[in-house]
Amino acid sequence: MKPVTLLGLLALALATGCNSDTSASADVVARVNGKDISTAQLEKQFQARITGAEQPPAPEEIDDLKLQLLSQMINDQIMLELASQAGLTATDSEVDVKFSEFKTQYPTEEQFQEALKQQKMSADDIKAELRKSVTLEKLVNKEITSKITVSEAEIKGLYEKNKASFNLPEGYHIAHILVTPVADPQVRNTKKDDAKTPDEARQKAMRLLREVQGGKDFALEAREYSEDPGSAQNGGDLDFQSLEALSNYDPRLAQAIQHLKVGETASQVIETRGGFHIVKLLDRDAGGQKDLTDARVKAQLHQAIFNRKDQTLKTSFSEAARNKAKVNNYLAERILASAGKTQ
Repeated sequence: MKPVTLLGLLALALATGCNSDTSASADVVARVNGKDISTAQLEKQFQARITGAEQPPAPEEIDDLKLQLLSQMINDQIMLELASQAGLTATDSEVDVKFSEFKTQYPTEEQFQEALKQQKMSADDIKAELRKSVTLEKLVNKEITSKITVSEAEIKGLYEKNKASFNLPEGYHIAHILVTPVADPQVRNTKKDDAKTPDEARQKAMRLLREVQGGKDFALEAREYSEDPGSAQNGGDLDFQSLEALSNYDPRLAQAIQHLKVGETASQVIETRGGFHIVKLLDRDAGGQKDLTDARVKAQLHQAIFNRKDQTLKTSFSEAARNKAKVNNYLAERILASAGKTQ
């Protein structure tokens, strides 16, 4: 009798699965505790992921991306079932509040509808995603966040291990409004306002500077018009920066910041390789060795410990829940079965 090879075992397992009651039609890619995830649902998630991407995925990358998306959809379905069992499913009123907040990103209804069209989504699709995110957030808060504690001993221990990293140079807490000289389809400001040429960017920056000098709130202007995706939503806040870091980015920026008083906005637009900046000095720190009496140091350490525990517990909770679930990933089986066949 010939020995059974690994490939033979795989083929036998796949054949057995296809002939069992765990098989599924082509329009089903996975089954979670008896609930199907359809090919259409996965395809919608896939299209949403690649829409607006700088480059579409290569043909050889598509299966891998879909497997990643499907794995997340499976995990979400397991979590949503747990939330439902615990009575934590988002209510209609909670979804309506989140939906209203979501729409504030778009100044007009026409812009909102255009964004939906570009993303190939409907208002109901958005509400469904918001319901899922609120539900999962409630589950995480109950099962994970509420159980995390950070002790003074942990904070002190982490500080002692990283004491040298808190010997800081003089720091400048700054905020900026950035206007870039190129079009950006992913602009994050609330007005969805985007300069598309160098001349347009310069004129926009000068206008915003005049408005700030005229009394407009700097943080509000940043949220509405800044084209920096990393800071616009935070009112342009860039936290504390050293002069060295600012100089490495652009010496003109460092020079302007160095001569500002706390609370003052630079009198001119500063042009760098990144675009046109309007900058404000929020605070200044003399630097030197910081200890645990500094509230910012303590808060930073507390957050670092919290984040580490949060990530560990989330991963553990998700894996433990998946262990208890009955999952069939038919897409994975089909990809494996087609390996080596002519495409």
